[in-house]
Amino acid sequence: MNRILDIAYWVVGLIASVGALYFFVKFLQSEGTEGNKSWLWYAIGLAVVACVCALLYFLRHVNKEEEIHIT
Repeated sequence: MNRILDIAYWVVGLIASVGALYFFVKFLQSEGTEGNKSWLWYAIGLAVVACVCALLYFLRHVNKEEEIHIT
C-alpha cells in the first residue's frame, strides 16, 4: 500500500509540474490583457500542488533506515 501511495504522489506531482509549465508558457505568450491573468493563477496553483506532492513523498521517507544484513 505504501508503494502505491508513493507512485501516486510521483504521478500527480509530475502531471502538476507539466501543467504548471504549460499554463505559465501560455501566460507568457498572451497579449497581456486582464483576462489572461487566470493562466498565471492556474500555473501557481499547479506548482503548489506539485510542491505539496513532493513534500508528502519526502516526509514519508524520513527516519526510515534500511537494515543491512551481513551474512
